Amino acid sequence: MESRKKLCAALLLMQNNYLIAAHMLKKQSRRKRELGSSKYALQRELADIEFKMSREIQDEDSLLYGRVLRMTPEQFHFILEMVRPVIQEKKTPLRSSITPEERLKVTLFYLSTGRMPFRQTKPEYMPTITKILRETIPALYNVLNGEYLPFPTSADEWKQIAADFYDIWGFPNCIGAIDGKHCKTRPMASTGDTNMMLMVIVDAKYRFVYVNVSTDTRIGDADVWLHSDLKYSLDDNSIHVPPPTALPHSNRISPYTLVSGESFPLTEYNMKPYIHKNLSESQQHFNYMLSRSRRVVENAFGMLANRFRVIFSPIKQVPMTFSKIVLTCFCLHNFLREESIRTNINLDIIPNVELQRRASCIVEENFIEQMLDHRTVKSTGHGPQAREGLREYFSKLHFNSDD
Repeated sequence: MESRKKLCAALLLMQNNYLIAAHMLKKQSRRKRELGSSKYALQRELADIEFKMSREIQDEDSLLYGRVLRMTPEQFHFILEMVRPVIQEKKTPLRSSITPEERLKVTLFYLSTGRMPFRQTKPEYMPTITKILRETIPALYNVLNGEYLPFPTSADEWKQIAADFYDIWGFPNCIGAIDGKHCKTRPMASTGDTNMMLMVIVDAKYRFVYVNVSTDTRIGDADVWLHSDLKYSLDDNSIHVPPPTALPHSNRISPYTLVSGESFPLTEYNMKPYIHKNLSESQQHFNYMLSRSRRVVENAFGMLANRFRVIFSPIKQVPMTFSKIVLTCFCLHNFLREESIRTNINLDIIPNVELQRRASCIVEENFIEQMLDHRTVKSTGHGPQAREGLREYFSKLHFNSDD
């Protein structure tokens, strides 16, 4: 009797194990079918995205491919080869990978237009597109930052910038035009940021050589400047700005300086215009020469605003900080400027009066000019003396007068 009970218990245990194993096999088979259907659904989804984005490019501008992705096909493939090792996904038997070309096209379209790759974005596409943007935008910044957004750290680099300013704009010993802008944006779900403060330095060829992104928009240009790492670096000259040197065609010694607007302090390494009334002819001429050189930073902002609309209308569903997006746009801008200089084809520059009109319109629409805070724009050090020296230099050079 006892042995019979043991036998029945063993049979029941075997039956139970069999049922469990059959259930697990059935569940695994169902999961494989689900994964397989998801794979084909994803393939159809990506094909639909690529098709609609291609149609969108044609709809936006059938004559110029670069109007949507903001670059030529050759430039696109050049960047693609740089970023491909970083954004290449591994293929698996159960998952269809997104090609680097598709990922880069989606990202560039988003940066240039500020919206998703096609007008009617389905909810089921959002996780895929968001994942692409979260991975590709930082990858672009990482591969471009070192080469296309480097900060000058040697005397020779600063001297080259100064030489370009003198050759192109006629302002000697100028190492850059500095300006700050409040950028109006839409709130982003992950950060809640509504505005950003951009502090930049631009060289004579519209390239950004310094970018500082601040989230504290309650302060003005001068406050950002006074607490920036750039000011401290200029104070102790840890960035190796060359010592004062003779101005061209003159024995007058003058320091290397930035050029700025009225909201910045007048220092030995930063020139600003005369702002009091009843200016003399030589002071007015100095203001003209300074304004002529400082205009490059306004034009550069205009080009950036015209090329990368995402800076002013980031989509809420993208969980990424604004600073990462805007820094990537600065890198891409500098890349395109380098390409224009290298090929001597300035496709990204709108000629003369039209540039001024468009840049002014775009900047006024998307940037907020900071009101002057006269408590923070006081002259310091040898700034007034250096400015007077440049005024006399321009006066003698153009009017043969000391007035």
